[in-house]
Amino acid sequence: MVPHAILLDLDETLIDRTRSIVRYAERFQRDFADALSPLTVPTLAATILTADERGYRPRETLYTALLQQLTWQQQPEIGRLRTHWETWFPASSVARVGLHETLATLHAQGIRLGVITNGAVGRQQPKIETLQIHPYLATVVISEAVQVQKPDPRIFALALAEVGCAASQTWFVGDHPVNDVLGAAAAGCRAIWLRGIHPWPPAHPVPAWQIESLPELVALVQQERHPTT
Repeated sequence: MVPHAILLDLDETLIDRTRSIVRYAERFQRDFADALSPLTVPTLAATILTADERGYRPRETLYTALLQQLTWQQQPEIGRLRTHWETWFPASSVARVGLHETLATLHAQGIRLGVITNGAVGRQQPKIETLQIHPYLATVVISEAVQVQKPDPRIFALALAEVGCAASQTWFVGDHPVNDVLGAAAAGCRAIWLRGIHPWPPAHPVPAWQIESLPELVALVQQERHPTT
C-alpha cells in the first residue's frame, strides 16, 4: 500500500545527534574558553555524548555531569550551562544524510509528511527551524504542546488527524524501538525502524520493516507503487 502520509521522529531520525553534538562542542569550547582547561573538540564532544545518553538523560542531570566530568579552571554556574545548551544545541542540529532530498521527493509525490517528537516546544521547534524542513511538513506534533508523549497511541492519533489520514494509510519512521516502532504499531500505522541507534529489545519480534538510511524510504514507496510480480 502506497502511503498517503509518512510521519517521522525528530531526534536521531531526522537529526544526526552525534554530529550535532560535535558541532555544539565547537561552540561550547569557544564560549567557555575562559573557564575550561585546554582540551580538544573531539574529547569535549565525547564527554558530552556520554553525558547526554542520546538525549534520554534529564537535562539538569546532563548539566551536572558536565560540571563534574569536565576539567574546569573556573567552574561556571549551572545556569550558564543550561542557558548555553538551550540557546545553542538546537541551533547545532545536523540533518541526517539525505534528509532534504528524501523529504522533497516524497512531498513532490503528494505524500503528506509530519513530525512527532517527544520533548519541550522550546527545544524541539528550533531544531526543526534549523533543519529548514517546514515547507515539506503538514504537521509537527510536540509532546509538551499536546501533553501526551510517545509511545502513547494518542499522540499518533493527533498527528493522523492533522494530516487527515487513517493509520492504515500511514507509515511512521523512527529509531527508538519502544517509543517509535512499537508505539506507532499500536496506533495502527506501518512502523519502520531506523536501525543503528538503539538495539532491538529481545522481548519483542524484530520488525518486518527496517531501513538504515532515510533515502531508503523513497525506494520503499517505489516498491509499493510498482510491486514485483
